[in-house]
Amino acid sequence: RFNLFRNPENLTPKRESSLKELLAMNEDLFQAYTLKDMLKQLWTYTYKGCASKFLDRWIELAKETGIVELKRFAKGLDRAREGLLSYCHHRITSAKIEAFNGVIKRIVYKACGYNDLEYLYLKIRQEAQK
Repeated sequence: RFNLFRNPENLTPKRESSLKELLAMNEDLFQAYTLKDMLKQLWTYTYKGCASKFLDRWIELAKETGIVELKRFAKGLDRAREGLLSYCHHRITSAKIEAFNGVIKRIVYKACGYNDLEYLYLKIRQEAQK
């Protein structure tokens, strides 16, 4: 199972042969693994038009597999199309904001809530300076 999650270049020869055996036994797993590796290419595009064409092709391939989970994932990618294509153009993610939101959640959880918002703002500012 862990061999499926690793990048192919990080596999030892023994693990690579183990992965090949596993993929040979299960066609659905082979298709999903192939599509997973193919989707990595989306992050290399810098032009929205090219990325959009690639995404369209990938979604079609996922639908053609007949695997319900892949079809559902492809629909989700189609709904998130604008955000994905924006990343290709701007190369900006919301990772830092999301991480800071997690910090705020931990502060509130640790204190079991705050009655005084000014104190909460002070704690957030204190955490932001670290």
